[in-house]
Amino acid sequence: MLLSFSQINYRNLKTPKLDFAKGLTAIVGQNASGKTNILEAIYLAYTGEVLARRIDNLIKHDETEAYVSLIIDSGFAQQKIEIGLSSGYKSIRIDSQNMRAVDLAKEFAAVLIRPEDASLVHGSPSKRRAYLDSLLSRLSLRYALLLKEYNRVVEQRNAALKNHTDQSLPIWTQKFLELGSEIMSLRERAIKRIAEIAQETYSEIASDSKELSLSLQSQGKSLEDLYLESKAEEQQRAITVVGPHRDDIKIFLNNYGVQSYGSRGEARTTALALKVAEYQLLKEKQNHAPLLLLDDFSAELDINRRGFILDLASNIPQAIVTGTELAPKYDQFYQLAGGVLGD
Repeated sequence: MLLSFSQINYRNLKTPKLDFAKGLTAIVGQNASGKTNILEAIYLAYTGEVLARRIDNLIKHDETEAYVSLIIDSGFAQQKIEIGLSSGYKSIRIDSQNMRAVDLAKEFAAVLIRPEDASLVHGSPSKRRAYLDSLLSRLSLRYALLLKEYNRVVEQRNAALKNHTDQSLPIWTQKFLELGSEIMSLRERAIKRIAEIAQETYSEIASDSKELSLSLQSQGKSLEDLYLESKAEEQQRAITVVGPHRDDIKIFLNNYGVQSYGSRGEARTTALALKVAEYQLLKEKQNHAPLLLLDDFSAELDINRRGFILDLASNIPQAIVTGTELAPKYDQFYQLAGGVLGD
């Protein structure tokens, strides 16, 4: 359970410390008051993930460094997570020991649900890949390390493709095929479980009987076959044009693609179903419920989606919910104005 959050120079936040209790904490404030900044800072400390495009964007204007820390009660002991931020650099410490982002996933889990999640459906393939890679990296240390090495290999392979005199291309190609094939296999196994949970959630939220299904764009094909089919294009463009870094999640309702033909409401319900799948899978992996961070719960949500997500937040050990209005049920309440929190 999250006990406290502290920060220095994180975006527009001015309150240095905030204590949390069990149950649902409601944070209320007008737009641009800093509600999202609080949730993203907590999510950063739980996962090591920077949601902004650049680390510099997390640091208060005219400052060069920022700091975020959490005190978490694991049930056996209290632990302190510290995140240091400076220009282009992020450091992670757990109980004063230097750690990697992948080390956080061994013990801590949080899920952030926000209005921007609709871009999982109507946005670019890179957003769906980021969702899948983030989730699988927290579920599997092996996946996280494979992905990091795969991205390094693709970078080296692209450099070799651009340099026609480079003799290392066959070596990088072999590594690319080995790592990429294993990543694709792990993704295919995971997407089946994600689809099961997402379908159950969609049926519970939606007022229709449509069946939600997910698949990888590459499903049913080996990476070697994809590579052989793409060799002409690859040589022309001098870049690796197939592989996990170019794959996509295809999302269907009945027989039509939600990305191309889904309504705004269907997209939001689908995105919410994907985030609930993330929550459930992390819960299974950790054997305890993740912290739920729900940003702007009333934004563009119809009564069914709003009711579902607030019921979820109210019936788990700990959740933090922000909005321009107060959540119907809460155990703790803070008012936020201009980056300053008060009871």
